[in-house]
Amino acid sequence: MSSPNQNQFTEVADVYDDLMAGVPYALWVRYVRDLWDRYETDPYRVLDLACGTGNVLLELHRAGYEVEGADYSAGMLQTASRKVGRDVRLWHQDARFLNLPGPPFDACVCLFDSLNYLLEPEHLLQAFHSVRRALREGGSFVFDMNAILALEAGMFTQRGTGRDSGLEFDWHSEWDAHRRLCTIRMEFHSHEQAGTRVFHETHVQRGYTLDEVQDALETADFSVLAFHDAFTFRPTHARTDRFHCIARAR
Repeated sequence: MSSPNQNQFTEVADVYDDLMAGVPYALWVRYVRDLWDRYETDPYRVLDLACGTGNVLLELHRAGYEVEGADYSAGMLQTASRKVGRDVRLWHQDARFLNLPGPPFDACVCLFDSLNYLLEPEHLLQAFHSVRRALREGGSFVFDMNAILALEAGMFTQRGTGRDSGLEFDWHSEWDAHRRLCTIRMEFHSHEQAGTRVFHETHVQRGYTLDEVQDALETADFSVLAFHDAFTFRPTHARTDRFHCIARAR
């Protein structure tokens, strides 16, 4: 999670890994490493921004990188800390106002559309400035975002289960075309030993154009190396619903 919202990533932190059980984290990290290779980046110290429950951190750590994680959700970080132990430093910080001790990082990654949770263009710009301060000159920044196409099409309107029927969810999204905000009202039924726990969260994401993202990155002293249709090396196109970006700190 990259910035505060009173009713998101709170109770869901307890069931997040169950909810995301089908996500191939190793493949996500492999794609990031392929981007680093393609654009001649060879990082060692890596910051995972909006690290959540630490699954990407674990993959990077196992691959030999020196990693640290930052997230605004205390609940998500508690889960992450149980996984990574003392080998990985975790920081409870807002993406817009990072204050991380130690030497600058060689790379920052921010995955799973975390930056879409920054709901104002100035907040996105603040986050980019914040990441730039955390990186050394020449360091790389890799992130993904949901495209406007996906948000307006109702990609988050869905129902299903986690790894099994022990967790059920029912989500409904609404698109505000004027403000380019997607509001997702989430209901969860967690069937536990003591009974069924029902809880709700409301998540909001903003859709940004590629031009807006590029302008903000350049203002924050990054050079944009590429926008790619997600998980490929193809350029973005009219039907792109998620894109990856790699930028270099100037």
